[in-house]
Order: sequence, then structure tokens, then C-alpha cells
Amino acid sequence: MFLPHVPSPPEAGSRPTLVSRRRVLGGAAAVCATALLPWRGARAQPLAAGPVTVGRIKVTPLFDGFYPLPLDVVPDAVSPAGTALLEKAGIPPAGPIPTPVNAFAIERDGRFALIDAGTGPAGGAALGKVSGALAAAGLDPARVEVLILTHLHVDHASGAIGADGKALFPNAELILQHSEIEFWLDDAIRARAPQGMDGFFAAARAVLAAYPRRVRAIEGEQALWPGLSALPLPGHTPGHSGVMIADGGDALLMWADTMHVGALQFPHPDWTVLFDVNRIQAADTRARLLDRLAVDGTVVMGSHLADRGRIVREGAGYAMMPV
Repeated sequence: MFLPHVPSPPEAGSRPTLVSRRRVLGGAAAVCATALLPWRGARAQPLAAGPVTVGRIKVTPLFDGFYPLPLDVVPDAVSPAGTALLEKAGIPPAGPIPTPVNAFAIERDGRFALIDAGTGPAGGAALGKVSGALAAAGLDPARVEVLILTHLHVDHASGAIGADGKALFPNAELILQHSEIEFWLDDAIRARAPQGMDGFFAAARAVLAAYPRRVRAIEGEQALWPGLSALPLPGHTPGHSGVMIADGGDALLMWADTMHVGALQFPHPDWTVLFDVNRIQAADTRARLLDRLAVDGTVVMGSHLADRGRIVREGAGYAMMPV
């Protein structure tokens, strides 16, 4: 569940975003309306790999649930090339695409952090499972020291608050990029967003309001917590960031929403989703990062991937080799 493209003045040389308000809202409504339906497709699986250690750091995936992504949310996929890739992945060519939502618990020397928080009550019956996953992992929310938000979309941030709007992590500091906060608190951007999207801005602001005097705004690449540092990956949203987890010579990158549909975007990194605020920048960020990872071999995991692995070049695109 993401915020569709917010219209803004065109940038010089930018690709126009040819999305009508009705189509944007229709796609968002389809996601919400079908989120309660179970998906029985071959690829509908939570993150396959369980907890992993990076030096002294333990990383535990927290599966929040699935949402069925309408195919036309990836406009380039409505094509013969898209049909072939979906069939290869065992996904019905007409969609929807079963898309996992993941958050991640981090433990180091008896201390705890969290990367994203899932949808919480905003996700409906098919989502909002992070709190249960935390309980299953034996993690008391009161022990979370920092909650790192990769961005303020509902499926990453709304799980930080309950249905009453109060903070679910009473002792946690909220950490996110300053540019992300600025975007969601900008009344001018909110005013020109498509009709019906006001609730997404309200949701982002509700999360920030629930942690008064406990929001740390950062700029660029910066240390966040022992062994964790921010890696700005703008485009999906202005302050969208990944988190590099490193200790003892080991490293693992959680790249958040750099990739939404691996079956489509690994072969075609230039294929974007309607939820990208700046689709050109999102595609450029993805291409640059994939190129870098194919060289340095850093293991990656993502908010919407069902595996973690290393990036390799494959034809004109890329692939991920699970580890």
C-alpha cells in the first residue's frame, strides 16, 4: 500500500507521468479492496530466509503480510515482455502480483532496533502482522531503542502507531531523512496531491505526531545506531533510504523500496511503479545501486522481496542469487 505519484512541476528533461487521477485512485482502491483476499499463487511466500547474523548483529525478518499489486501499477509490465516475465515467475499475466511487506528487527549485544514497522491497523486483515511477528520473536516493543523509517509510506510507517494514534514503541527514537519529513509536512504538496490521497499525508503526519521530541532528522549517509547507517536512495520518495548493516567485516543492505517486483524490475531496472514520487530518479537510483552491488557483492534484502541474495548481471539487466 503506497502513495501514488504526486503531481509536481515537470523537471527539465524528465519523462512525463501519464497517469490520470482516476487511474491512480483506481489502482490504490484496488489494492485496498483486494487486500483481504487470500492469494494462492506460486510466488506468494513470506521472506524465505529466516534470521541472519552480520558480525554480532542478528537480523530477523518480520513479515507484515501480502498485498495484491494491480499489474498496471507497473505500466511497462502491461506488454508482451511483461507477460513473459510474469509467466516465467508463475504469476498470472493479468495480475495481481502478490507482494510481501517486510520489516526487520535488529539485535546487538542485548539491545534492539527496528527497521520499518509495517502497516499496523491501517493494513486491514491481510496485513498488519508485524506486532505478532515481534511477539513470536520474543521482542518487547518497549525494548526497541530506535525505529528507523526508510520512508513514510503507510506500509512502512503506520505500524508505529495503534488504532488510537498512540506510539506503539514507547521508548523508541524515530529516525528518518529530513527531506522525507519536509515532503510529508509540506502543505503545498499536499494541496496538489490527487483527490482522495489526503489520507496518506494524514497517516504520515500522525506517525510523526505520535513521537513528539523523539524524532531524529538526519541528512544523507549517517550513522544511525551501532552497526547501522543510512544510505539515501531517493526517487521512490524524496527521503527514501536504505539501511547498511555492517559489523566485523560482514555487511547486509536493506534497500527498502528500491525494488517492488523483482520478477519485472531485475530484468528491467528502468520499469517504475506509479507509487514513485519521482519515477526518473527512482529508476536512476535503482540502476546505479544494482551496478554497484553487482561489483561489490554485498548481500541485499528488501521490503518487498521474498529472498535475500547477491546481485549479478544477467543479459541487459540483473538477477538476484539467493543466499
